[in-house]
Amino acid sequence: MTDMERLEKFKKLQEMINGPEAENFLNYWDGRFFTGDMTFIFDKVPYNMFFYKGKMIDVYMGKPANGYYVGISGSAEQWEDFFKHRNFQLATSIKHNPLCFENLGSALANRQNNAVIAQVMRLAAKAICD
Repeated sequence: MTDMERLEKFKKLQEMINGPEAENFLNYWDGRFFTGDMTFIFDKVPYNMFFYKGKMIDVYMGKPANGYYVGISGSAEQWEDFFKHRNFQLATSIKHNPLCFENLGSALANRQNNAVIAQVMRLAAKAICD
């Protein structure tokens, strides 16, 4: 998959989060509290998503101008592994996964937004793979 094709998949993710998945994302996963940038890096290519109160406002390739707020960075191999099991805890566990993702931004911001990051990762897997 090319970088531009993956960007199109992220735009599909934006439609999912703002459309059919909105109720679950905003209320069950507490997405309504999330405002800011969330970046997923695939093999050194950053895909930045900007949220405002749980609505995905924009998605683009590139590092946010104000630096990483929260996000995940991984190689193609790490993402493919995640797409198979879609388990956030396993994907980010240093203890249980030799292909552990790297967290972006501050540790505190990542912990505070853990459920939202996990849900966006699972929805991204659905948008990219299904």
